[in-house]
Amino acid sequence: MKKEDVLGLIIYLVIIALAIVFGITVLQAHNAESALNGVWNGFAYILYVAGAVILGAIFNACLYELGHVLGAKVGKYEILSVTILGLCFYKEEGKRKVRFASFDGLTGETKIVPKKGMEDKANPYPYLLFSSLFFIIEAVAVMVVFTLFKNSSNKALTDVAYFVLTVGAIGLVILVYNILPFRIDSMTDGYRLTMVSNPKNRAAFNELLRVEYEIQQGNQNVEVKIFDEITNFTADLNLNKVYALLDKKEYSAAEEILDKIIAAKDSIDGKVYIRARAQKIYINLITRNLEEAKAYYDKEVPVSERREISNDVSMASIRAYLLMSGLLDKSRSECIIALNNVYRAFKHTPKNRQQTEITLFNEALDRVCKAHPDWELDGYKLQVAEK
Repeated sequence: MKKEDVLGLIIYLVIIALAIVFGITVLQAHNAESALNGVWNGFAYILYVAGAVILGAIFNACLYELGHVLGAKVGKYEILSVTILGLCFYKEEGKRKVRFASFDGLTGETKIVPKKGMEDKANPYPYLLFSSLFFIIEAVAVMVVFTLFKNSSNKALTDVAYFVLTVGAIGLVILVYNILPFRIDSMTDGYRLTMVSNPKNRAAFNELLRVEYEIQQGNQNVEVKIFDEITNFTADLNLNKVYALLDKKEYSAAEEILDKIIAAKDSIDGKVYIRARAQKIYINLITRNLEEAKAYYDKEVPVSERREISNDVSMASIRAYLLMSGLLDKSRSECIIALNNVYRAFKHTPKNRQQTEITLFNEALDRVCKAHPDWELDGYKLQVAEK
């Protein structure tokens, strides 16, 4: 299990523990004094708590993304989409639209891009800070309401006080999660704040937003700036260039970039590193004879990294794992494990990369099928998307 996975598990366990403590101490004590105590054999109070939790999640998710939106505008960014609990609001051809979408975050995600002409001046700090500031304001308002109503002789007002307190507690959980200064299962604002404190990362942050937006708009020949100083942001940006080079089969140039990322292993996230390593393995097995590729694999790729590649559900890792299993380990069962994950990985591949991934993956599968025609793996080929 990777470091960020362990940290994520710990954080979620802490959140669950705090929720249990809050329920046992605060809410259980309030239940005895509530106007709902005993109504419908206690079921009314359960609905009361459930309503506070649901409303708290919705309210705080909206508040958090509102902070992102206002902060982005102050920082000179254009809003591309706002996703709140899976509901995505965006503009297409000048019309506002809504759809369901996945998101990178605890409760939502606001996607942005520097305004034209502001690529070097757009400031990410308001975008990353305003949500936390909004939660601080919310906390003050919650404590004022709670203090005013908690000791009221009117039990209904006491219920309002604890309802508001529960909403505030949900907000506190979201705040704590999002100000964590390290990466867990999503890119928290606290983590990104630590990154953009480095001027090089700030430039890479804006450049990465610009490049991803250009590619999403269908510009496959977008010029990508390469950063020699490797950080998580610059590595992500450089990997965009790697995809462009792989698409053109310019393997040597792609390897030069990958080598710099791999050399910076101690400075980047494990997931970024392992996918760069996977791309390197893929290039070796595609472009070199088997003896050379095996020599690199045996010397440079420890067992722990091989295991991480096999467990990583991304197209880059699955391509590498398929070639490793088929050409080096000669294991059909391992190939099947990789192939059974390919559709899930492809589904989460950005649309701008899907066409490239179809070509790269099918090329890897062809190599394995050619080496082992009796394995009958042709049926796993990805189909070219219809235009």
